[in-house]
Amino acid sequence: MLISIIGILIVLVFSAIMFLSGIKGEFVGYLSERYPDLSFEVGFTKIDPIYEKYYALATCLDDGTSFPIVKSFNSKEIYDDYLQYKSRNQYNSKIQEVFSGSGIESSIRSVTGGGKKPFETGAAYEQINIHLTNDGEHLAVVKEALALLAKNDIAAEKVIFTYEKDKHVYELWVSSEEYALTEEELKEKVRNIK
Repeated sequence: MLISIIGILIVLVFSAIMFLSGIKGEFVGYLSERYPDLSFEVGFTKIDPIYEKYYALATCLDDGTSFPIVKSFNSKEIYDDYLQYKSRNQYNSKIQEVFSGSGIESSIRSVTGGGKKPFETGAAYEQINIHLTNDGEHLAVVKEALALLAKNDIAAEKVIFTYEKDKHVYELWVSSEEYALTEEELKEKVRNIK
């Protein structure tokens, strides 16, 4: 009796692995057809019973972009986020280059940014987020960061600086038109958010 239960479980597991391997094959075929000039590696297919979908993490071997690829239980359509993730990575890479090796690099905890349109050199950012370290002269760092953005012709609808000081969290929002504000003018824009 125990041997037959174990045998049934082995058959079920093997069947599930074969089925998911078939879905993975569909993902590979889809990517090859959609992006014929690129090479991809697709990870193991997983099941999301809550959202009724199969999904896997795929990576473009040509540029290193990792992104999700998804197929619904109820349809044959496959969706991927390659172009969105590639664009996001390009926006982030460009904005991080601006501060890499700068005099304020050690005062910046993280920098991210993105835009509405696919990335192109010179594309305007919708938003840039700069999280500063807790120590240092925050407004002086903000002023220098804005100068670096202007110098590198990085335009943004909004640049949001966040930092902690004296157990409070502060934010400062500026747009490209405000890159030349003085420290006093910047100080007036600081908001205590926590």
